Amino acid sequence: MSMAMLLRCMKVEDVTVHGFKSSFWDWAGEETSFSREIVEAALAHVIGDKAEQAYRRGMRLKRTP
Repeated sequence: MSMAMLLRCMKVEDVTVHGFKSSFWDWAGEETSFSREIVEAALAHVIGDKAEQAYRRGMRLKRTP
């Protein structure tokens, strides 16, 4: 909804956000090395069931080799 609201605030009427998730997934998969979990988090999606969510407390962005 935030992208749709941004377009509305910018008074852009001939553009929609339909397909953004697919485009973002394509870009992330082809141009970055981020994991599925990071990509899902960037899209503000909930990952896993309630038990998994309860144990996911860290930021999970910084990885050490």
